[in-house]
Amino acid sequence: MLPVRRVAVLAYHSSPLTEPGSGDAGGMTVYVRGVAAAHAAAGIHTDIFTRATSEGGRIARISEGVRVISIDAGPPRVIPKHSVAQYIDEFAAGVQDFAAMQRTSYDIVHSHYWQSGLAAIPLAERWGAPLVHSQHTLARVKNLYLAPGDTAEPQARIEGEERVINRADVLIPSTDDEWEQLSCLYGAMHDRMKIIHPGIDHAVFKPNAGGNERAEARERLGLTPEHAVILCVGRIQPLKGLSLAVRAAAELAPQLDRELALIIVGGPSTPAGEAELARLRRLADDLSLGARVQFLGPQPHGELPELYRAADVLAVCSRTESFGLAALEAHACGVPVVATAVGGLKYVVHNGMSGWLLDSADPSKMADRLLSLLADERLHLSFSEAAAASARRFSWDRTAAELLELYSCLIAASAPEACTC
Repeated sequence: MLPVRRVAVLAYHSSPLTEPGSGDAGGMTVYVRGVAAAHAAAGIHTDIFTRATSEGGRIARISEGVRVISIDAGPPRVIPKHSVAQYIDEFAAGVQDFAAMQRTSYDIVHSHYWQSGLAAIPLAERWGAPLVHSQHTLARVKNLYLAPGDTAEPQARIEGEERVINRADVLIPSTDDEWEQLSCLYGAMHDRMKIIHPGIDHAVFKPNAGGNERAEARERLGLTPEHAVILCVGRIQPLKGLSLAVRAAAELAPQLDRELALIIVGGPSTPAGEAELARLRRLADDLSLGARVQFLGPQPHGELPELYRAADVLAVCSRTESFGLAALEAHACGVPVVATAVGGLKYVVHNGMSGWLLDSADPSKMADRLLSLLADERLHLSFSEAAAASARRFSWDRTAAELLELYSCLIAASAPEACTC
């Protein structure tokens, strides 16, 4: 295998400098940063290219061996994700100019999300480098599970995804489900795909160490040690189905012998995000939940472990989920999960052991599963231990090592199929 020295990562629409949970930043941001850090520890330099959204500095070093380079393309401000596609060619040209001025070449190009993939195609061709692509979400999948009143993904995105899927040397689905979606909905060639799971930083996300850690975390939220605490983490948009958690909380509250708190962490995302947040607030008021529901907004990723450790259960209500990093983070902190049985959540949550997976978005069923964990201390302890054990199967070191093996093979092999079969 030939050595990999430098990797160009394209994260066009969402900067890894933006905190996950705000705007368009989510699991993809965590993924890009986690893999880059693990690769840096192995001596590999990563340049992450993103579209500039301010007039500030254009090069940020986020750790030794990892730079985030903001490229001028379109107005230097945050603009809606669906509007940035018109600047892809300008972005690709800016990346090429930067590399030329720095006299830098890259062994691998790894793009994330379809817009980055379109920008990566001419760059990979110009540099003579293999192109690896991670989808994170797919338009045809989102449209299959569209929430009522939500806007369908446009045909332009579907056509863009098709072009990237047909051109990339290797696609990286996170799960068997995503592998099947790429194959069945987009006709992706089986020998051009390699399943690699995302990971987690176990030095950051870990169970309570004992003492007053949990009580102190709750105190900062205005909660007592006796509260039954349900947590939701993620961007607020119709696809995330958060009304399911609110309705379940309303059914659950009268059945508990202690006070209930539903903590929702994340900010509005997509054009429908603000309206969805307003709808959720109205719903909580209509169901007389009052102060039982707290909308904390987006929080720094480094502060999430404290929020997980303050919780009894994480609720994930998504209509579709490519993997479900929030569920993995919660499990790593020893927190059971009650979730809809969609996408990658089935790979993280062991149904009936580390959490419960729901076969429908039924508030009564979610309330029943939540009650089973909140009312039975022994069962909760068993699920908590199983959750931490489940999370130990995943790490960014493992994800990065599998990607590095793929990168090295692609550099050495005459055909990508030799690296996936």
